[in-house]
Amino acid sequence: MSLVALPTLIFPTYGARIDNSGPTLKIFDEVRKKYVALTPEEWVRQHCLHWLVSRGYPLGRASVERTIDKGGMRYDLMWVTAELAPYLLVECKAPDVAVSVETLRQTSWYNLWLKAPFVLLTNGRSAYCASLNSDGTLDLLNDIPEYPGP
Repeated sequence: MSLVALPTLIFPTYGARIDNSGPTLKIFDEVRKKYVALTPEEWVRQHCLHWLVSRGYPLGRASVERTIDKGGMRYDLMWVTAELAPYLLVECKAPDVAVSVETLRQTSWYNLWLKAPFVLLTNGRSAYCASLNSDGTLDLLNDIPEYPGP
């Protein structure tokens, strides 16, 4: 299979390992330690993951695409603290899916189960990060929070 043109994102490029030997393109996921289908959303997820690691978020404290309730609700990325408490919940959309403050509010519904203090929503072309208050309201941030501790 030949490589297709992949969109440029707001995240820095990295040495993505892409497998084009089969009928579908695959990209290596460092957290899951395997190749996964290279969908537009996965392209965004992998770039966001590597960007967060470059900003001090430890790879060993990340989880990818985990189910969080009996209804099958799944998150894209989440970082936990050294104490294994949820810290940053990340929702990734494909580059052609619009993101806004309203979709950030929808993403925060996932956090009712997890209770991470920070949420990040991105489509790879724009991103919103917010802190969640105890009353359920959001405060938009100018940048991602620094990862706490070691």
